[in-house]
Amino acid sequence: MSRLAKFDVVSIEDLETSDIERVFALADSFAAQLAQGDQITTAAGLIMATLFYEPSTRTRLSFESSMHRLGGAVISSADMHASSAAKGESLADTVRVVSGYADLIVLRHPHDGAARVAAEYAPCPVLNAGDGSREHPTQTLCDLYILRKKKGHLKGLTVALCGDLKFGRTVHSLIYALARFGANIVAVPTSGMDVPDYVLKRLAAERNYSFSTVTMDELKSLAGGLDALYLTPSAPHQMALFTGDGALRNFPAAEPPAALDAFYVTRLQKERMSGKEAGPAQYVRFDARALRTSRTQEAVVMHPLPRLGELAYELDADPRAVYFEQAAAGVPVRMALIALLMEKAAAASVGPRPMAEAIRFKAEPPPRCSNLNCVTRFEGAYLAPRFTLGRSMDATVLALKCGLCERELMIEYVGHARSHRYYHFDENLQGYVRQWIEEGSLAVFDSVKQAEEAGYEPYRRGPQREIMNEEEVVGAIESLADQVIADVPDISAVSIVGVVSHGAMLALRLRGLIGSKTKVLPPCAALDAYKPADALHPIDGAENFNVEDRTIILVDDVINSGWTVQRAMATIWQRGRPAAVKLAVLIDRGHRAVPIRPNYVGKNIPTSRGERVQVRLAAAGTESKSHDRVMIYSIVELRKEPEAAH
Repeated sequence: MSRLAKFDVVSIEDLETSDIERVFALADSFAAQLAQGDQITTAAGLIMATLFYEPSTRTRLSFESSMHRLGGAVISSADMHASSAAKGESLADTVRVVSGYADLIVLRHPHDGAARVAAEYAPCPVLNAGDGSREHPTQTLCDLYILRKKKGHLKGLTVALCGDLKFGRTVHSLIYALARFGANIVAVPTSGMDVPDYVLKRLAAERNYSFSTVTMDELKSLAGGLDALYLTPSAPHQMALFTGDGALRNFPAAEPPAALDAFYVTRLQKERMSGKEAGPAQYVRFDARALRTSRTQEAVVMHPLPRLGELAYELDADPRAVYFEQAAAGVPVRMALIALLMEKAAAASVGPRPMAEAIRFKAEPPPRCSNLNCVTRFEGAYLAPRFTLGRSMDATVLALKCGLCERELMIEYVGHARSHRYYHFDENLQGYVRQWIEEGSLAVFDSVKQAEEAGYEPYRRGPQREIMNEEEVVGAIESLADQVIADVPDISAVSIVGVVSHGAMLALRLRGLIGSKTKVLPPCAALDAYKPADALHPIDGAENFNVEDRTIILVDDVINSGWTVQRAMATIWQRGRPAAVKLAVLIDRGHRAVPIRPNYVGKNIPTSRGERVQVRLAAAGTESKSHDRVMIYSIVELRKEPEAAH
């Protein structure tokens, strides 16, 4: 039997309350033994591997020190950019290989959900040392350990979380833990860096817990005048709820908590920012004056470190500043966590953990996670996105929760694979969607265009009529060619991209017309906005298609919502830096969800939102009897039961 149980700590919620209490008891024991200089051999013969894809000082060194203090050994890759990962090795392969060298893996990774992937593929236990902006559970163990040591308990404490609460993974794990232990949380985010919605939804669903988010001005009032802890002013919030004793209760403005027990200050997570968030000059600043009020004089100041400019160095000598004790606690606490794994293995108390079964979709490709930092967007094809049903307050969208990073994807259009019908989702479909999930016949789509490209028809069509015949379609395409030639001074700098499938057919025709009129044949490619791999490929016989410094003419048949065109444009910009991207559409129907305005239009045909324009083009070089035409029909909203499973 292995001396370490296959017990992964990816989230703080992977630990039962009894596990956390046991970690604290073991940490106390180890701290006492270390203080006495005792030699500890608990982990003799065990090897820990530390795999760090991001920089670390405290977390990596404290983990490695912990294993050495326990009498074990460590192998380390402190810079995974110098490992086989730089050659393209997948995370799954890396952890499987390293599991052959070590009994335990400690992983830090920049992508949300990476620790969950490692835990699934590694046969040995995996401890999450921070994955993207998602969680950092072992830091939370250190935080709770010191907070309880200083205050004697956790239940009923009031903790103010200050700074970057959006990207701060330490804060997310700490919020889950404080809610579990019955503490009161006051969130004081820097402007634009609020606690993410997925964290709030998880708290509400799993803990029936909510907390107040306040501005710094409100916190000053709450604490009796904190004139040294400040943020750039932002829109005021109504301070609403504190939780304690397992239930929600309202605090009117005249009844603030008697005192704040702790300030948990976080640094600005610059490495995860997109550039739109608050900068260093707008960030929280904290010095000793914040602790001089009647409601804060007993508060401890915590910080996961490293600090930048948010904590004054003058605080270091104050006994209420406990952030260096937090860092030091990393050794006995992480020793205790390793010892807990050994205890679980000895007791054979760890069994397979039940996991919600992922939805099997009947659509290719499957939906992508909306989180741009989700690990599924960076690993290879082996790691397909996986979703379970999520929670949404909006009855007009279907919420799907990513099984790795926990973000939710909002779906407007669903399909039934057996009938090949699609529907605009609403609450009337909820029961049927669950039935389709059970039978494996659910398809989901970002747009009507994606549904129809996949061969799905609307639930019910209304009357349809022809609005453009073949001659009019040909004339509209020629008009597009003339507009491009008149607008672009150098046709030799033009490349044409058609959105699959009718947009690609139009692109080839447009290319031919431009060539016949100017004697210059622009390069031409097709783009599948819903196919991440090989989304852009040449269709003019060339081997490669280049967008760098080119004027790209993006061609589509008609814009409905605009989401497909938006994704297509994003794909083009991901492939390089074109000189310009201009949009040419055969039909402009006059309204769309996304504010995109075509540069070139074949024909303007105003329609209502309930109408659908469908372009039908005859395939070039075939003897098909079909001909070019444009149809319009209405989409009938759901008024009866959808197709049931047969």
